[in-house]
Amino acid sequence: PHLLVNLGNARQASGDSDGALAAFGRAVAVQPDFAEAHYNLGNALKDLGKLEEAGDSYRRALAIRPDFTEALGSYGVLLLAQGGRQEALSCFDKRMELVRGENPTNPHLESFRFISKAKMKHDIEQFRYLESLGTDADRFGKLARTYSELDQEIQWPDNDTTGVPLTSEQRDRIGSSYNRPLHLLETPEIPGSALNQNLNTKSITQSYMSNAPGMTYFDNFLNPEALHALRRFLMESTIWYDFKYSGGYLGAMLIDGMACPLLFQIADELRQTFPDIFKHHPLYQLWAYKYDSQLTGINVHADFAAINVNFWITPDSANLNPDNGGLIVHKEEAPLDWNIKVYNRDRQRIREFLAERNNGKMVVPYAENRVVLFNSNLFHETDRLEFKPGYENRRINITMLFGNRWD
Repeated sequence: PHLLVNLGNARQASGDSDGALAAFGRAVAVQPDFAEAHYNLGNALKDLGKLEEAGDSYRRALAIRPDFTEALGSYGVLLLAQGGRQEALSCFDKRMELVRGENPTNPHLESFRFISKAKMKHDIEQFRYLESLGTDADRFGKLARTYSELDQEIQWPDNDTTGVPLTSEQRDRIGSSYNRPLHLLETPEIPGSALNQNLNTKSITQSYMSNAPGMTYFDNFLNPEALHALRRFLMESTIWYDFKYSGGYLGAMLIDGMACPLLFQIADELRQTFPDIFKHHPLYQLWAYKYDSQLTGINVHADFAAINVNFWITPDSANLNPDNGGLIVHKEEAPLDWNIKVYNRDRQRIREFLAERNNGKMVVPYAENRVVLFNSNLFHETDRLEFKPGYENRRINITMLFGNRWD
């Protein structure tokens, strides 16, 4: 069955979902108590849009291995797509406790064992910010001092984004706090609508449709209460665990801390407000990135989704140049026969492809509470950033992905 799972994974990576489904199905038939086979079968079924069957497979995997963190995350995403918000949140909470709680199932995770200069700088700044708010001030003040001492001791490489291994002694000093959910700000739905109620939905929809294969942007996306609540959530919550990106920015992921009722409310309202754009596409992925003023953004890529929603929540006062700092959306789709390793990561091939076609681009300057909607199959990248230094000036963007690339 292990060989069949490997075969299925290879076929899925190449875009052969039907072949992957067949291989995983055989693995389950050969060994019915093989949790990983049920989990992979669930992934293949989900990619084919067979959500009910995918849910059955995830539940079987979790019945065999209740602490199967990958299955908990994927099942949570599936439940969310099916409208089961509370059940999804329960899955994500259980996964968080297993992965980052007091007794993690895998204490040797890479995100516990490595740190970069950029990540260290962020965490010290965040602890000092929480201390300044009076949020458990003694605790966060002490953590800021401990991390600052460690920052002085580590022999950092020239590149602030390079991960450095922590020694056993260093891990003993910060292990119970490093990349852990020390402070999660409750962020419930808000009464009424989270979106600005004065949006010209007809005009926005027409703009999206007229810019084939689909792209537009507009301002005053969220109402002030929702914008303020989201900013607090992402400034205060210690959920910025991903730091392996070449630009040095940090990531917070849906299954690893980003799940909150307010974000789910916004996703639901987008689908209800713009039915001609979002059609039947459910929310499948969600993340936020936080950028230091000195570092670069995301390189050119396309995503495995149908619709991208990208919006910014850092105040305009942080942006030193209102003409840039946003997003560039190229007016060119990734070929459907390219697999994710190519359209999402092969920058040289993408650049050559775009240069050959030279179909232009939509450059969207940064603005607080501005949202960009576009076909996920369009190549896109972060524009040049020029933001003020300081924790409160870090550029934060939120991305939501709806549907999948083949829809």
